Amino acid sequence: MHFGRAAERLSITPPSLSQQISRLEQQIGVKLFDRSPRKVELTAYGRDLLPLARRVQDDHDQVIDWARSVRRDRDAPVLRVGVVAAGAGSLTTAAISATMTAMPNARIEMRRLGFFDVADDLESERVDVVFAPWPMRLPPRIRVEPLWREARVLVVPVEHPLARRESISILDANDETFVAVSGGVPEVVDWWIVDPRPDGSRAKRGPTADSVEGLLELVAAGAGVNIAGESAGRHYRRDELAFVPVHDIEPATIVLCSLNDTRNPMVRAFRETAKDLSPLVDATFH
Repeated sequence: MHFGRAAERLSITPPSLSQQISRLEQQIGVKLFDRSPRKVELTAYGRDLLPLARRVQDDHDQVIDWARSVRRDRDAPVLRVGVVAAGAGSLTTAAISATMTAMPNARIEMRRLGFFDVADDLESERVDVVFAPWPMRLPPRIRVEPLWREARVLVVPVEHPLARRESISILDANDETFVAVSGGVPEVVDWWIVDPRPDGSRAKRGPTADSVEGLLELVAAGAGVNIAGESAGRHYRRDELAFVPVHDIEPATIVLCSLNDTRNPMVRAFRETAKDLSPLVDATFH
């Protein structure tokens, strides 16, 4: 109820505020204020308008807050992390957590990738880094850094004769039918199902699937067996499946993939964070 103080809060002059109030009253067609040299009071119309005006003020403030949050999100650094299968397990989680601690204003976006999507998703910039099992066939533009090694296991139905074994030789599975990834690079698929075997025999091939979940569903249904990294037993545990270590085949290596010429400044920091957490000290390889 004081034009001078109101004008000061609005950072305008009292005459300008008075003129704007007068124009508003003319537009509405009623008086909102009774003004005299001694005091200013709201009219009955002014008292009716006051709660509506306050609601508009609140809505306006919410819009401004929303716009500021959009601007912050737009300006915040973004890292899009792709994960194939179980990724690097707990190391994936630790690397993301460390990055968020170091860069609390950064936004992390996770994306689940298929077995053979790594190159396409990196080169199309749908992801910035990818945790994936090695081997893969990748173009020279993609940098590959080993982070984690894990034994491989034979995935079988829980009632399978090999399910109760503590470990097996790959030759123990010579009579089994193997389900494998569909549409993949042949030599990569061969490596995972160990074809050929050390004794020269060839793996028997059965149905295929395009995802870890699909492969495990086929195994659970009795369509065949599969070979996976041992972390699959933790990340994809199912009552109807058993994960039996295979003691005489090469372990799987989990790698971090990214573009050598990436334009995202967060990638270098994330690479270093992941390497600092990694138990491996191998050089970059292809």
